[in-house]
Amino acid sequence: MKEASKLILAAFLIGLLSACDSNSKQDRQNENLSQAQIDSLKKIECDSLLNHLIKIKADTFGHISRLPNSFEESLEQLDTLINDEMKEWIKCLPDGEFAAYVHHGFGTYLRNNWGLWGDSKLAINLRMKGLSHPDDMSGIILHSYQRKLKKEKIKFEEQVKHYQDYWNKKVEPIPVDSSFFNAEFNIN
Repeated sequence: MKEASKLILAAFLIGLLSACDSNSKQDRQNENLSQAQIDSLKKIECDSLLNHLIKIKADTFGHISRLPNSFEESLEQLDTLINDEMKEWIKCLPDGEFAAYVHHGFGTYLRNNWGLWGDSKLAINLRMKGLSHPDDMSGIILHSYQRKLKKEKIKFEEQVKHYQDYWNKKVEPIPVDSSFFNAEFNIN
């Protein structure tokens, strides 16, 4: 990238980050914005950043060169696959939205290429930590990576419990009136 383009991009990112960070509690109280309005403005900021990244063709991820063996290694490898511009976009998004946003694209790429559908060392490591489904594995990896970038607590055990609760919840069967089927098919 030319030096001028780099300077323009840096100025844009600094301005965007300043706008993102300026939403302190005091500012919110002074402006009397509702949380929904604040969230909406934040979404617009993040969408603008992503549109800019698409425009300058900086919205791509790197290629996997090796398989991580553990959860910790997966976070380290993501750091090498994601460029600095994309990292700024990831940090701009609300908690958990990065994993949801890339679930079908980049998430699928990770699940397939990191062997999460099979018996890779990473898949085995995550199963030993309580995860059973590859979608859950990639979701936790991506969600944790976003938290790591934002310098937030990863809360790995809490995330695992969320997925375990999802799979363990008991769904009551819905009663079905079979009289229609009995009459239709002459079952008595």
